[in-house]
Amino acid sequence: MTEDGMELEVQANAKVNLALDILGVREDGYHDLDGVMQEIALHDTLTIENGRGGFVLFCDHPHLKLDENNLIYKAWNALRDRTADDSVIIELEKRIPLSAGLGGGSADAAATLVGLNRLWNLGLGDEELIKIAGGIDSDTAFFIRGGTQRAQGRGNILTPLPRFSQKPLLLINTGDTISSRYVYDRVEPNGTVPVSKMIDLLQYDNLKAYPLMRNHMESVSFDSIPKLAKIKKELEESGALAALMSGSGPTMFGIYETMEQAEEAYERFRDQYSFVLLTRTV
Repeated sequence: MTEDGMELEVQANAKVNLALDILGVREDGYHDLDGVMQEIALHDTLTIENGRGGFVLFCDHPHLKLDENNLIYKAWNALRDRTADDSVIIELEKRIPLSAGLGGGSADAAATLVGLNRLWNLGLGDEELIKIAGGIDSDTAFFIRGGTQRAQGRGNILTPLPRFSQKPLLLINTGDTISSRYVYDRVEPNGTVPVSKMIDLLQYDNLKAYPLMRNHMESVSFDSIPKLAKIKKELEESGALAALMSGSGPTMFGIYETMEQAEEAYERFRDQYSFVLLTRTV
């Protein structure tokens, strides 16, 4: 597996937050979170191969910065000491919108860890990769296993849950930008999202789980981008079982009971916003 010329392709799936509560501010400056993260089918693709000296990253997205602050670089940097030859070429096909609350950068970092572990034959298990991922950023650890997980602490204390898979999902991104830091600095922690109750109902696929899906950060992002509140209402009116913002935004999503309902909603919204995508949970 480590022979010269070997090339690996790794898929980096995005995520949405089925619930997100802010409980308080930690001593390290991060916020204490509680919520449920859900892997979805929308993905970036990374092609990873042995290089000829150092780290090289290509990407088909013109606005993505490819410097040492890129999380792919940070993932490579976290593993490079474990191999005799750390030179690598990574090509990123970017399909997850940037700064969208969908975890694209973190997903790419996790895919890099998984890919380099295979390319360099490091033999690291999931637990070790999750530990390394926790040092890259708050969301990267989730993507090592993906699926459906409860995320607590600063988002890095993860508990796997029964998979909430094959649910039709409509994503809407207006093209507006809002920084996570801006939202976190303004959100009032209060612990009002019923995460445990939502999880209990969700594992029995009880419809009462959907109204409990809430994102406590919406209040700040909606103040900054008022059209997000309008989209939430429109998604609910289109038959979504739940409609909420992912992460700190600005992507909104609706979960539907049937693919037919989701397709009807897609037709309704497709020409209204810059990014409208029909996908599903995995």
